[in-house]
Amino acid sequence: MKTSTKIILAFSFVGTLGLAGLSRVLSAKQPESFVAIARQHHSATQIAEASDGDGETNDDDAAKLQPLAKITAQQAQQAAEASVGGKAKSVKLENEDGNLVYAVEIGRQEVTVDAGNGKVLYTENGNQEDEKNEANRPKSSIQVKESSGLSD
Repeated sequence: MKTSTKIILAFSFVGTLGLAGLSRVLSAKQPESFVAIARQHHSATQIAEASDGDGETNDDDAAKLQPLAKITAQQAQQAAEASVGGKAKSVKLENEDGNLVYAVEIGRQEVTVDAGNGKVLYTENGNQEDEKNEANRPKSSIQVKESSGLSD
């Protein structure tokens, strides 16, 4: 075999290895960029806010309630979206009558998700609150004392 043919074959082999290595590096970075996109999406929505019932977010309440929750705001959002079939506008961690829940707003509905196990407890349509059914609503798996100053 001629020397020039050997050189061409050697460069082809090295080039192929280089391209294979480059493709591995590029494919390894793709999941990282997906995570960055997901973070941007979630930062655009209002995630894991706590409310004391006056319409304003209270970061102190969120900081006290968050360690008690066994699921994340993103998991609650996914459960609510799967249940109702829409896109969440906001997700708030709340102490609702001693029950630790995520209130997920989807369109005109508010989906209440158990902060302990991720189950959808109930859904309210519009701003209508049915006072009669409040006593019959399912309870969260995580109970919080209302006297702690963390109630709605």
